Amino acid sequence: SILLNALMKQPIVPGSLLGLCHLLCSSSEPLPGAVVLPNPLDTKSTQPPGSRTTPEEILSLQEAQRLAVTGLNLIALDQGLCEGSPAEGQRGFLPLPQGRIQRAVHLLPLVEHHVGAYCRAGQLPDTSGNGSCGNHSAVSSRTSTTTVSSKEDLRLSLEETAVLSLGILYYLVFYSWDVVHTLLSAGAGKGAAAGEEQVSKMDKNVLCDNQCDNKEDTRTQGAAPQDAPNNDRAQHSLLKKLLQVLAFSAARGSQTDRILSQSLKVLVKLAENSTMDLLMNFQHLLSSQTLLHCLCPETPLPAALLTVRLLGVLAQHPLLAAQLCSHSDTCLLLALYMYITSRPDKSASEILWLQLEQETVRLLARCMRCSRPAVLLPGTDCQCNLEVVKALIIMLHRQWMKIRRAENSLCAHKEKIIQFLRDAVLLLHSLSQKDKLFHEHCLEVLHQYDQAMPGV
Repeated sequence: SILLNALMKQPIVPGSLLGLCHLLCSSSEPLPGAVVLPNPLDTKSTQPPGSRTTPEEILSLQEAQRLAVTGLNLIALDQGLCEGSPAEGQRGFLPLPQGRIQRAVHLLPLVEHHVGAYCRAGQLPDTSGNGSCGNHSAVSSRTSTTTVSSKEDLRLSLEETAVLSLGILYYLVFYSWDVVHTLLSAGAGKGAAAGEEQVSKMDKNVLCDNQCDNKEDTRTQGAAPQDAPNNDRAQHSLLKKLLQVLAFSAARGSQTDRILSQSLKVLVKLAENSTMDLLMNFQHLLSSQTLLHCLCPETPLPAALLTVRLLGVLAQHPLLAAQLCSHSDTCLLLALYMYITSRPDKSASEILWLQLEQETVRLLARCMRCSRPAVLLPGTDCQCNLEVVKALIIMLHRQWMKIRRAENSLCAHKEKIIQFLRDAVLLLHSLSQKDKLFHEHCLEVLHQYDQAMPGV
């Protein structure tokens, strides 16, 4: 009932005007990436693949809608299936109740249809107002302007639908273990724990039901090698599209802020509710440069905060923690330190910056506890190991100054700041024990260090 209430909220995503009913009732005519734009100058040779609505796409949407309605009815009727997660005690990093809502997977094809539509639209070439040559007629110029406007309207419409679909996916991942396992089990390694076998068997039955109702919703259950992240078969099709949307929105910057934040929210919750074995499906994401783009100076702070939360969950797996440092200019930890020290988002509130710094300290503490010595080891050849001390001291000094300025007044979030100071000092102490050149690495911020440490 909690899942149904969440899905029936109007709107599902704050700031949107749409709800689940929009996806269930939407017509197949304005299909994504599939609308025929009114441009008489376009020829068949210049149209991107999949730019027209095909009968298969129309049928796919109708089947996905019917399957989603069936799934909602079954969720309402299947009382008691929420009890007892099949991998209880093995899965999940947060103590959140999550059940075996098997029929929730029936909504995945509808979500995948609209997320895939946004992916296809993202592959269309960008349009600009400079496309008309001087010798074109005024009519051609007006037609070109109308075409550009139509394409922009299409993209905005697809973005709105994609945000809604990702909001639905967030609740499915939040409340249903079956959805989490379905999305991640396709690429799980061969060495799964014995307790996962029961989950796999149960999930195959659910997938069989899906395939009977929707032929397009195919899921690969075979195990894939963990050292082959580029193998498309190692990922569920919806997960693959989700990562494509994240990559596209991270590269586009501020034009797709809502898509970026919503994609990261889904991935964070998916990782939090995963198991250690299933977490390896995020290896491909870490090996790409998508998350690096999520920490570039142009990224708004809320998206950067979600990125660090995702890294914090992934860092609980030793193999994934080792990938945080690439020993090159594409090092995620180095990008994070640069983002924190420069604070590029000038419109963000202080409490958001405090949350980012708290998540960063938690992430680094997990890296310190990592059994593999490739992460956060002073003396290695990556620049991040020189910047970590500097970044920690700058964060410590900022928050100490905030407490000091508000010493005689009621400081909002004072307890959170004090807890942050404790954690940061403990982390600095751990680094000083491992780094023989700790004092040399403090030289650039020695003034802040000498001020903050005695004060704390």
